[in-house]
Amino acid sequence: MNSRWTLAAVAAVWAWTNLVEPFHLRLRRRPLPVLSLSPRWDGLTLLHLSDLHIRKKGLLERKLLKLLEPARADMVVLTGDLVDSPQGISVLEEAVSVVQAPLGVYAVWGNAEHKSARFPQRERIELALRRAGVRLLCNETILLTREGASIWLAGVDDPHSGRADLEKVAPNGRRADLHLLLAHSPDVLLHPLSGQFDLILCGHTHCGQVRLPGWGALWSHTRLGRWAGDRILRPEQIAQRLNRPLPQPTVAVSPGVATVGSPLFKARLFCPPEVTLWTLQPSASAPAHTPKRASLGQDTSPARQCG
Repeated sequence: MNSRWTLAAVAAVWAWTNLVEPFHLRLRRRPLPVLSLSPRWDGLTLLHLSDLHIRKKGLLERKLLKLLEPARADMVVLTGDLVDSPQGISVLEEAVSVVQAPLGVYAVWGNAEHKSARFPQRERIELALRRAGVRLLCNETILLTREGASIWLAGVDDPHSGRADLEKVAPNGRRADLHLLLAHSPDVLLHPLSGQFDLILCGHTHCGQVRLPGWGALWSHTRLGRWAGDRILRPEQIAQRLNRPLPQPTVAVSPGVATVGSPLFKARLFCPPEVTLWTLQPSASAPAHTPKRASLGQDTSPARQCG
């Protein structure tokens, strides 16, 4: 009798973690405290999508389209691992075409886009993104302005596979009211120039996919360790873990939309898939300040060849 109950419990857990929670996609509105955030960008909203891993227009992708159609934000960012098959490219284009953001839609590559043996069609993805109005940042920067406020927006190629070029995109001193970096993996923190940014948005870890109350992620799939599987990596935490002085950036990590794993075990537990709408606010741990701004306008730096 006990063995039957044990088997029933195991089957129930497997069904929930593999068949229910991975499809419980939500749009979550979350505050994002940023150390010394300029008052100029207090309340800025960022719609964060990551690790879509689109293969076809299935149940999860239809839910994603339904969530995105009414979504509004100041800026939309996609932090890599976008599609896993040629059939997923058109679905990706449809999904990002429906979102509206006055400051634009931006994307960076993940490690999935560099697995050419499995999926050698990165150029088609880039074309689809361009048609949908998405700006791909591949070791590039762009200066965004709105009503006299400025953002130094940088995007790097995949840090997990060693393609990020922080030397090319890190600001030398204060160049804008907000220094924002897009990178696929929190592994970008391993480069000391990551400390030049106020905020970094990442994906890749899926926040562990399996989390335990009071313990957090079981793993992070990064070189940083299990602690990088948290949803928000705070400046004090980063300084302590990497033995660096403050200030350090705030890092916001997406749980991802898709669920990865082996064919019979693509599990999520206490970590449902999510599209996150971040609202920036000053961190309570330090007063806000207004840094020296760069001259207004837009400027881009040349990108290193991605591949």
